[in-house]
Amino acid sequence: MSKGKGSQGSKRGEGVDESTLFSLLGKAHTLAILNEIVTTDKQSIRFGELQDSLELSPNTLSRRLDELVEVGFLERTQYDEIPPRVEYEETEMVNDLTPVFRGLEIWMERHGSDQLECS
Repeated sequence: MSKGKGSQGSKRGEGVDESTLFSLLGKAHTLAILNEIVTTDKQSIRFGELQDSLELSPNTLSRRLDELVEVGFLERTQYDEIPPRVEYEETEMVNDLTPVFRGLEIWMERHGSDQLECS
């Protein structure tokens, strides 16, 4: 099995400015994708697994994942296999957001689940 890195247009080392961060986090499904990646026990997650768990169209999911790779939140690995396999792994930047997602989870348990019909 041959393994090759996919495109990684990340801006590692440059950081993410406030405007870019909030613009990206405000896009549809971005927080759900990051939450799924941050809270999974796996080191990496496949595109198909994300699509199944979030029930997103492949185009939407692909766009959001490309944006997250571009800013350095995720690393993308594409394996030269048939059928194609693509996996995503969180970077240190996203790993540092884990407490934020845990805090949101606690807040939802206390205040949001019933009113917002979230699980």
